[in-house]
Amino acid sequence: MIFFRKLFFKAVHMSNWTLFFTTSTLILFSSFFMYYVEPETFVSPFEGLWWTMTTVVTVGYGDVFPATVPGKLFAMFLYVIGIGLMTVLIGKVIDTLSVRKRMKEEGRLQITRENHILLINWTNRAQIALNELLESFPDIHAVIIDEVTEKTPFLHERVDFVKGAPAAESTLMQANLLQAKSVMIFSPDDARNSSAADGLTLLIASTLEATAKKHDQNIYTICEVADSKHISAFTHANVEEFITPNDTAAHLAARSILFNGSSEIIRQLTCNDGHDLYHIPKQSDWTTYREAKNALAKKGILLVANHQDLSLMSKLDEPIPNDARLFIICDDEAYSRL
Repeated sequence: MIFFRKLFFKAVHMSNWTLFFTTSTLILFSSFFMYYVEPETFVSPFEGLWWTMTTVVTVGYGDVFPATVPGKLFAMFLYVIGIGLMTVLIGKVIDTLSVRKRMKEEGRLQITRENHILLINWTNRAQIALNELLESFPDIHAVIIDEVTEKTPFLHERVDFVKGAPAAESTLMQANLLQAKSVMIFSPDDARNSSAADGLTLLIASTLEATAKKHDQNIYTICEVADSKHISAFTHANVEEFITPNDTAAHLAARSILFNGSSEIIRQLTCNDGHDLYHIPKQSDWTTYREAKNALAKKGILLVANHQDLSLMSKLDEPIPNDARLFIICDDEAYSRL
């Protein structure tokens, strides 16, 4: 009993590769040994392999079994040693998978994906954006980077998690930053005020761009800014797009990641910067949408919608209803000429 206990402890403390090699060797030896000892019962080494595997993995099927004394003695040896080794091997495999699963949930694994999306700082807006990405684009993969969350906040086969300071280069490299498609930095919820939130966002963006520049890479970066007055501070960080806080920020983030440049257009339309969105009533000399479109275009104005209907380009020859609320895009000067 003491001998078998020591043998079991040695097997448990073997390295995974040593245990795998030892178990495989025993299985192969058993397959050929039974074929050599009882060729009438085990007509081929494969029959020996079948019997060995059903013996060490299950209780055996009883379709083939040794009939000679040497074969039975070896079978008793295999019951003890073979089943013991296989049990330890299966246990180690399960343990390895469990450890890997735990490390993945804790964000400690190296990310090897390419062309993925990085979402930095886990917030409610980040969750909305991630849901939008996964639902809209079935081939997209995302990696969450967060310093506060202890375990992955979003369980999904196309989502990975990295725990660590997002302003640290090691964390960004663990998330495989250099192979990422785009990066979205969300404003942290736990900041004392907008200045602190944007300061942390700027620090992360600066580290991200410095890391990319050091490796001669260009990473498309989108930042959520808590206060639009701080956008000018991000100029030197080479941030491509900014998203200011509003109810549509998370959905806009998802679209901006995949359709680069869209957030800058929306930002201009929601603030006093560049072209703005206005609405006007139907003019008396406009009968169809085409007439309205052409008349507005001559003044440098773009007709985009009637109420919530954005499909005007497909119905240009249809009459404009009297209660129309036409939305246009133009600058202040063009609007003043109406």
